[in-house]
Amino acid sequence: MNPIGVAVVGASMRSTMVLRYLQDYPEVGHICGMYDIIPARGEYLLKQYDHTQARIYESLEQVVGDSDVGAVCICTSDGEHVTPAVAALKAGKHVFCEKPMTITLEDADTLIAAAQESKAVFYLGMNLRHAPVFDELHKILESGKLGRLLAIESNEHYFGGRTYFRRWNRLRKYGGGLWITKACHDFDLLNWFAGGNPTRVFGVCSLSHYKPKPGAGTHCRVCNLKNECPDYFDVSDPKAPSWGAENEVLGRLTEEATGVPRDICLYNSDKDTFDNGIAIVEYDNDVRATYTVSVVASMSTRQMRLTGTEGFAEGDLSAGTVKYWKRHAKEGNWPQVTNLRELMNSGHGGADDNLLKDFFECCRTGKKPKSSWMDGRLSVKVGLAARESCDTGKPVILK
Repeated sequence: MNPIGVAVVGASMRSTMVLRYLQDYPEVGHICGMYDIIPARGEYLLKQYDHTQARIYESLEQVVGDSDVGAVCICTSDGEHVTPAVAALKAGKHVFCEKPMTITLEDADTLIAAAQESKAVFYLGMNLRHAPVFDELHKILESGKLGRLLAIESNEHYFGGRTYFRRWNRLRKYGGGLWITKACHDFDLLNWFAGGNPTRVFGVCSLSHYKPKPGAGTHCRVCNLKNECPDYFDVSDPKAPSWGAENEVLGRLTEEATGVPRDICLYNSDKDTFDNGIAIVEYDNDVRATYTVSVVASMSTRQMRLTGTEGFAEGDLSAGTVKYWKRHAKEGNWPQVTNLRELMNSGHGGADDNLLKDFFECCRTGKKPKSSWMDGRLSVKVGLAARESCDTGKPVILK
């Protein structure tokens, strides 16, 4: 097969997934170039991943006008997906779009219209569908071993999510709030497993911990509490990055370009989202689901439990295990355990490499992506409903 030329829009941490994958699998594709509003970010990442032959594009028009580019990977902040995605689709380029697809339903519909009119592949990066743990859990559900599905319990605890409150994710205008920027692919999992249409959403959430702290500074470097704050980020210490060494370099380059400190106080930053919440989703096929998310966490994991009329199953992304219990088992109520750790060699519990492998296969063969643009729209719809419910204190009926 001929390697496909790839352009990356958005020099972000998510873009490193693409850069590393094509560094490891050059027979699949090669990086033609990157475009970012801060060119130095792209230059840094291309050098980091040995794509030194690639160019830095000066505009989106250069990206979609490059005849060597067959696919465009969009890794910008969440609210900026629609413009490059539509431009690439209109130019006949295959598109890989990071989740969430968009942060509004209006933008989702604009993107869907462009995807329907294009002959190119539009692939939505709902990576958790590709995680071995959730894939195995879904196979158990499809096998009928659980009987009729009654309830789903899904939990996410994310220690690294605290840094959202010094990044763009803290503001709805850029990411839609945590119900969108963080929870969109968890809601996609609920929709995928439930197998029905969501009809009602009720959410509760709070900024319980990372709220304004008297005496704290605007950012860590000028804070009087830095010697006692467990969230202190020392920008002068290369061994103490805020969220990964690469992200720290990207943050420094952004600070140099914009003047916005990269060590904004997690407590005193301006924000309009929460740090812990619970959403309940009801479906038209008599399935109920709960989703708990917290970034006030001591560790990071995702867990899912499925209750059916004939069995129970549980997946843990951190442990890399899937367990199944048969109801009324004569041999005793012991679980069957599947260990998937050996398959978890990339981000999101092994999902990221599987995701990109599938994307490039879709580009090459034209096969249907594992998640569609309608799946992307539906996860945004549920996330927006959870946000509205939290804002109003009332359940939201989905039509």
